[in-house]
Amino acid sequence: MSAGWPPVLQRQVQVLVDQFLAGTGAAWIGIAGIGRLGVAGPASGTMRIGGRIEALGAHPMTEAFVWVQGSEPELWLDPRSTKYRDLFDEFARTRLGLAGRPRGADWNIDHVFPKAAGALDGMTHVRALAIGAGGNQALGRTVEKAMKGRADDAPDRKVIRHATWMTIGKAAGYEGWESLPDSASAAGNAPGVRNLFAFLATRGITAPAGALEESLTSFTLTKIR
Repeated sequence: MSAGWPPVLQRQVQVLVDQFLAGTGAAWIGIAGIGRLGVAGPASGTMRIGGRIEALGAHPMTEAFVWVQGSEPELWLDPRSTKYRDLFDEFARTRLGLAGRPRGADWNIDHVFPKAAGALDGMTHVRALAIGAGGNQALGRTVEKAMKGRADDAPDRKVIRHATWMTIGKAAGYEGWESLPDSASAAGNAPGVRNLFAFLATRGITAPAGALEESLTSFTLTKIR
């Protein structure tokens, strides 16, 4: 999503964006149990159908696995694992055709749903991407920090986590989260959300429902802590 990114890493981000914009609930970023990936059944509304799960080398699937939805592989990791950079390194070599994970201060290996909140909320696995450090760190020290605080106080037990507009902004490189939004007030959140959507438009990402989705996103931010 930024100039200079290896094409395969841009494609990883673009797949997440495309899943999100499809509006079908396909942009999964966290699960409470591998059993959520499987065949249709009584709980098919909480199942991810149409892909396949594969091992990452010799690692147990409780630690890491690869999900293939269409042609693009996704790396999923236990949010409690401290080896996530090494696991992404192996994923990059064996699945993305790279020499290894991207190095240097400009890059982060990101738990797309924040690992601390994910672990507290009972997520067994969260999706991982290599993204620009600026966007990852900006959201991490503001919105995701508040999510962790909320999970400390009142752990949630959702079985699936889906991407949000904040997720898409982070993956696309948005660095505008200078402080925590006013989580008690949707109106207080609105200026920051407008900035987010304006940035995304410069990346060719627009909300299908426009102002309605901006309004809903402002409201969503009232529930992060």
